[in-house]
Amino acid sequence: MISSVYDYYLSTYGNKEVSKYDSHKNSELKEVYSSMLKVNRHAPLYKFENLTSAQKYAIDIKETARSFRNVAASLTNADGSIAAFTKKQAQSSDENIADAVYLGNDEESTGFELEVKSRAKGQVNTGIFMDGQQSIDSGSYSFDLAIGKYTYEFSFDVEEGKSGSDVQKQISNLINRSDIGLRASVVQNEEGQTALQIRSEEIGMPENGQDEIFQIQNNDKSEAGNIVRKLGLDQVDTLPADAVFLVNGEEHTSDSNSVVIHNFRISLNGEGQENPVQISLKPDFDAMRENVTELIDAYNSMIDMAAAHKDDGTEGDRLLNEITRITARYRDGLDSAGFMVGDDGHISIEDAILIQSDQEGTMQEGLERLNSLKNALVKKAGDMSVDPMKYVNKKMIAYPNPVRNFTNPYISSIYSGMMFNGYI
Repeated sequence: MISSVYDYYLSTYGNKEVSKYDSHKNSELKEVYSSMLKVNRHAPLYKFENLTSAQKYAIDIKETARSFRNVAASLTNADGSIAAFTKKQAQSSDENIADAVYLGNDEESTGFELEVKSRAKGQVNTGIFMDGQQSIDSGSYSFDLAIGKYTYEFSFDVEEGKSGSDVQKQISNLINRSDIGLRASVVQNEEGQTALQIRSEEIGMPENGQDEIFQIQNNDKSEAGNIVRKLGLDQVDTLPADAVFLVNGEEHTSDSNSVVIHNFRISLNGEGQENPVQISLKPDFDAMRENVTELIDAYNSMIDMAAAHKDDGTEGDRLLNEITRITARYRDGLDSAGFMVGDDGHISIEDAILIQSDQEGTMQEGLERLNSLKNALVKKAGDMSVDPMKYVNKKMIAYPNPVRNFTNPYISSIYSGMMFNGYI
C-alpha cells in the first residue's frame, strides 16, 4: 500500500523545483524534529478508515502548506514589515525574447535595452533517415562515445530480423540509461523514415576549446560492421554555440541562456533584433499588486486543496473551517482595501477598490492587515506540515499514557521521506 502513495507523490509533486526557501539552518531542522516528537508524545493510537485517501490527503496538505510558506517567506522582510509587498518587480517588453527577475534592493534602476542575436545551443547529432523495414545485419556491434574528459564504449548485439528502427531504439535506450549528459531519441521525417537523434544536455561552447561537445566513432570491437557509418551516428546537425546578445548596443556572450545583467536575472527565450527588448522595473503599484496576487494565489490553493477533500471521508472540512476562521478575523480590514474575502474562504482582488485605497493613502492599513493574515497562516501551515494526519478521518483506539508518555513512531514516520522531502 505504501508503494501506491509513493507513486502518487512522485507523479504529483516529484518534479517540483526546490526553492531557496526550502534551505534551513540546523536549528530550524531541529525545531521541526522537536515539533514532531511533541506531537507524537501526546498522540493517541488511531486507526484510519480509508488509508489510501488519508495518505494522499496528507501529502497534499504538506505540499500545499510548503508552497504557501515559501511564497510567504519571499514576501517577508527581516523586520516583518509590509515593505516586502512593495519590493521591486522586473518587466520585459517581450517575454517571448527575454524575461527578467529583479535581484537588487529597493534602489532605483534605469533598466536597459536588450537585443538577442542568438541563444546558447547544445550539440545535436541526427543520423541517417531509414525506412522502417530496412534491416540491419545481425551480430555484435560496438562504438566509442567521447564526452568531456571521458570515453565510453557501447556494445550490443543485433538479433536476426531486426530493423533499422529497432536498432535505433536499442541504441537510444543504451545512451539514455548511461546518464552521461546526453539524451537520445528516435525522430521521424515527413516520409515516415526514422533516424537516431542525440542531444547534449550541456549548452554553449565546450570549455576544452573543441568545436564539439561529444564525438562518436566506430571501434575495432564491432565485429558485424561499422554501425556508426550505417546509422550516421557521427553526423553533426547542430554545433554547440554561446549566446550572443547586446546590452545597450554592447555585444556580450554567454555559455548559458540565463544571465545576470545590472541586478536583473535574464532568461533568453528567443531571438530577435528587429525590436530590442526593454528591461525595466514595474511601477510601484503594479509591483505591489503582483506580489499580493502571488500570496493570494498560494492562499487560495490551500482553500482549493481542503475543499477538494471535503466530501471524501478525510475530514477536509475540518481543515477548511480552520483556515477560513483565521481569515474571517481579518475580513473587514481586507475588504476595505480591495482584498475581498468570499463566503467560501477564497480571496479575490477588487481593482477599483484597490486603486481607490492607493489614491486615498489607506493602502498601508490594508497591507498591514494582509501581512497579519500572512503571519497567522504561516503558523498554521507549519502545524499542517508537521502533523497532516490530524486532518484525516480516523478512529481512536487508545489514549496515550497520562502518567508516563514517551516518543514512539507515529503515523507520519513511515512517510517522512515525503512529508519532509523539501527540508534541506
